[in-house]
This record gives sequence, structure tokens and C-alpha cells, in this order.
Amino acid sequence: MLHLIASLHVPGNHEVDDFVDLARTAERGLLDSVFLDDFLALPGPDSVVAGGLEPLTLLAAVATATEHIGLITTASTTFSEPFPLARSLASLDHISHGRAGWNMGTGGGLDEAANFSMDEPVEAAVRYERAAELLDVVTQLWDSWADDATVRRERVREIEHIGLFFKVRGPLNVRRTPQGWPLLVHRAEPTSDDMEFAARYAEVVFTGQRDIREAASFAYEVKSRAAAYGREPFLPLIVPGLVPTGSAEQIADLMQEWAEAGAADGFAVHAQAAPGGLPRFVDHVVPVLQRRGLFRTAYDGGTLRERFGLPRPEDHFPAFEAQTLPRPALAWPALAAAV
Repeated sequence: MLHLIASLHVPGNHEVDDFVDLARTAERGLLDSVFLDDFLALPGPDSVVAGGLEPLTLLAAVATATEHIGLITTASTTFSEPFPLARSLASLDHISHGRAGWNMGTGGGLDEAANFSMDEPVEAAVRYERAAELLDVVTQLWDSWADDATVRRERVREIEHIGLFFKVRGPLNVRRTPQGWPLLVHRAEPTSDDMEFAARYAEVVFTGQRDIREAASFAYEVKSRAAAYGREPFLPLIVPGLVPTGSAEQIADLMQEWAEAGAADGFAVHAQAAPGGLPRFVDHVVPVLQRRGLFRTAYDGGTLRERFGLPRPEDHFPAFEAQTLPRPALAWPALAAAV
């Protein structure tokens, strides 16, 4: 069964309404999720892309206007601090009742670095080392509450992390989320560092190959590296980008060919770049995929992780057993007779 993610960008002054409309369209098409990328600097002067709202805030608004569609956004591992990031992503997961996903952005170019008191781009080795430690701290913070710790303070613990980049005591001040952790996503280029990070940590990998043989080779390489870490054979799920620019049948043919060749477990659909946009994809391509048995015909409930066939990360606290304490004997005062 294919996974479909609508990759969205809507510049302009009415972003909230536009995104809500697109998310509802994607939900009408039973897509797994929408994806909102993010960049921590204004694009260059040759770009036609306008500035955008902060994505976690925007997706919180989308969450209240939808019921099923997943909500994935980029948050930088290079320029984020673990505590506020863990808190924001956990909050989105609570607001959406388990539909949040985090694309772990490992970029560090000069345009972004210049907005964070830096005069030079961040070196690749530093970016990936920082990303690994940040992810470790964020997941520890998500796990700093037991599932039953909503009112029991002894079921919340400090993490006491001291590392190369971060020193965080914890615990998080948000209880454990419906998913335990949001879905972990990474956009990977065919470089050794990127593929290694994706293989070790990501559950869904966005990729940009346009040739089916290159895409199949990339998928095989990433999953082979993941197997070396003892991960499940199907992880991570590989999701190339797709611009649907032919007929519904032709688009479905291409998607089926890539899936059968092992080049894709799903697609990030950039439908806004095509005639008719996302509504055309939902109304024409999705029914063809459904008739071929390649895509769902109804949502089956559950969280975004469950939709991708992923388990909820375990609560590592020992099971709490309520202790029955002996009831104290009641000592009634003796009544003295009046004389």
C-alpha cells in the first residue's frame, strides 16, 4: 500500500486559510499527511517564494480544522535547542491527537547561519554530530514522563544530559504524547553522511531522485545501512518527490512501476506545480490507485505512526502498581460521664 504525502507551499497573505483548504483536500483524498518545509532565512532575490509563517504554529491551526491528515514539518537540528523543540513538537502531537511528524533538517548554509550569530556556514561533520545529539536529547525529553504520569510526579524524571553541544536537566513540561514520539522524517541526499543519518534515525526518508534505477539503488543502500543498525527490514520508508505534470492513468502507471521496482514506498506529491493542483490529483489519480489496490479507500483511525505501520515507542518506566497501605486504626476518645 502506497503512502502519499502532499508537499505544500502557499506564499501570500492568506496562508492559514489556504493551508486549511489544501489540508482538507488532502484529507478528502485520504492522503497520509501534508508536509510543510521550512527555511530560516528569506530566499534569495531570484526566488519567487514569499516569506512564510512559522510552520509549527501554522500546523497547529490546521490541526484544529482537520481530523485525520498527518502534519509533518521541518525543524532544524542545526539551529534549534532541544527543550523548546521537544515541547513544540509534543504540543502539536497533543493538539492533533497523534498526527505530528518532524522532518529533521540538517542544513547549515550561510543564509541561515547569519541569522544565528554566525559568520560562516556550519561544517557537515558538526551538523550531523549536533543532529544526532539533539535527537537523543529530544527523545529523552519525550520519554521523561511515564504514560500514566499525568498526575503522579514520581512518574516524571530528569534526564540530566551533558554532551558536546547540550546540557539539559529536564524533565519536559509536557506529558507524553499520543504517539510517544512524533514520526521521524529526514530528507536525504545521496551523500554518505545524509544516507547514514537517515539509515540510523529516520522512519520516513524524502528523496529527490528522478531516475528509477538511481532511486532503487538509493533505497537499497539506505535500507541496507539501516539493517546494519538492527532495524526492521522495511525501515526507513523511502518517499521520492513526484510532480504529476501527465493523465491520471499515466501518473498511476509511473507510481506503480517505481513501487514494484523497490524505488519507492510512497510519494511526496508536489501537486501545486501541476495543472489542476492538488484537487486534480485527489479527484483523478487517487481513484485509479484505489482501483488497482495500491491505496486505501478509507482512514482506519489511529495515529500517524500507526498509519505508517510503526509501533509506538515504549514507555521505559517500570509498570506502576498501586500499593494498598493498611488503614490506620481509628482511636475514638473515651467519653467521660458527667458527675
